[in-house]
Amino acid sequence: MAKNKKYVRRYDDVKISMVPGWMDKVMTVCKYFLYIVPFLCCSIAMLVEGTPTSQSYVLTAVWCLSLLKLIELTEK
Repeated sequence: MAKNKKYVRRYDDVKISMVPGWMDKVMTVCKYFLYIVPFLCCSIAMLVEGTPTSQSYVLTAVWCLSLLKLIELTEK
């Protein structure tokens, strides 16, 4: 090896992604869907207040919010 040869890091190298391009778009749509569903579930639960199904709507809203938090934690 030559002593006077300088090795520098390649910054503009080929970027290889293991995730297909369409998957980012699908995940964005799913995240927006998960943001909207809790509001819809709580609205329906308020309309059918006093019935046994109103509890399931609230639980679905809580489940969606917890799923959103998990997605945010995995993205960091």
